[in-house]
Amino acid sequence: MSDGIKIEIVTPSEMLFTESVDMVVIPGSEGFFGVLPRHAATLANLQRGRVDIYNNGSITRRFFIDGGVADVLPERVIILAERAVDLDAVSVQQLEEQAVNATQSESSFVNAVKDAI
Repeated sequence: MSDGIKIEIVTPSEMLFTESVDMVVIPGSEGFFGVLPRHAATLANLQRGRVDIYNNGSITRRFFIDGGVADVLPERVIILAERAVDLDAVSVQQLEEQAVNATQSESSFVNAVKDAI
């Protein structure tokens, strides 16, 4: 995909996703914004919400992040998130098991992820 934009989703514990995509929609602190190839350089604060990855005109991957920062350059986007979950790889049952021993902050995040699924 030569005309794509590379996206990386990184948490303190892992590189969750890295791939070249057509577009990404990110939950900025001022609202959602889309990033296409050759986007102007931007550093944006992120809020809790869904990150949608687009290829061929449709959403191909979905992630849920718990705030962070996006470093946008014309050829790549790096999302540094406090916490992130691949919505296409997690089940409600897994989230409910995580919520049992979660702190209040973690429980709030898990419930928000369940709502996004």
